[in-house]
Amino acid sequence: MSAEPGSPSWFAAYLAAFNSADFDGFGAFYDDRVEFLGRAFQAVGKDAVLEFYRKVRARLDERVELLSFVGSPTICAAEISTTLRAHEDWPDFPTGPLLAGVVRHSTAFVFYDIAGGRFTRIRSCRVQ
Repeated sequence: MSAEPGSPSWFAAYLAAFNSADFDGFGAFYDDRVEFLGRAFQAVGKDAVLEFYRKVRARLDERVELLSFVGSPTICAAEISTTLRAHEDWPDFPTGPLLAGVVRHSTAFVFYDIAGGRFTRIRSCRVQ
């Protein structure tokens, strides 16, 4: 994380690590006590968030594309497009059952609070 926290290049590095399932890489952006408030999952703590994403990645591919971004060293906001591709049936997937081979797309606004160069709170809202 050599770029300025909250800058477009810093956020692009986060998304690149996330998209490549580099858990250490994208986990480095999370404060140990990060508060994660997503549609499919809510938790407090870096370890809990990474555990959730490990479970997700074991069952599906997830790719996030940045559509728009504004940021500062203390907060950033992103409009993202997410594509999920299921490897196996997941009848109790948090946002609705998924069948193997199904591809699901969504768009969300995500707000990231930043302190000490790490995300301290992540809030998302699906818009489509």
